[in-house]
Amino acid sequence: MNKPKIDLRIVKTRKAIKDSFLTLIQTKGYDRITIQDIADQAIINRNTFYLHYIDKPDLMEKLCIEHIDLLNVCLPEYTEDVQNEDPSFMVIALKSLFLILEEHVVFFRTMLTHEIEPSFSSYLKDHFKQIILSGLDTPPDNLKIQISLEYMVSGLVGAISLWIKEPEHYSIDEWIEQLSNIHFNNILDLIRSINGHSVQ
Repeated sequence: MNKPKIDLRIVKTRKAIKDSFLTLIQTKGYDRITIQDIADQAIINRNTFYLHYIDKPDLMEKLCIEHIDLLNVCLPEYTEDVQNEDPSFMVIALKSLFLILEEHVVFFRTMLTHEIEPSFSSYLKDHFKQIILSGLDTPPDNLKIQISLEYMVSGLVGAISLWIKEPEHYSIDEWIEQLSNIHFNNILDLIRSINGHSVQ
């Protein structure tokens, strides 16, 4: 079956809108950006913008979803390995994660270092929680588990935010080694707690 043909004009226009939007966030701040600003920066007219996005929040939401989806390739396939107590899964998963962060560093740096509501770090935290809890029929209602999960994902997002500010100053492999040493046992303990709680 033939794949639908990609319209390169659409790809080019959306890239121009995205790049212009990120540049404007850095120079003006999200709240002060208008659709006309984006159109002028991207060298398109306002009608062209509205062919692709409803408004500024719609553009923001679609960009966030697009980049969160990129991270989906990093982690779910390794969920079973952590339950088998294989620490190599964490290194592989984090390596995939940081390579994507590095490839799309302008987007992630802009989202994580500028004040935007809703916060992109919240998107990331929710995503990591979903991955860690994947396979469970219902989320745990145990307060200790919820606090442990929040503490863990907040630390991971905080570490990513620290790296993303100046990635050229840090070795990805060293960063991954430290995060793996910290988080493998944390995730293992959390999953044991969840499993123990679920059978009670």
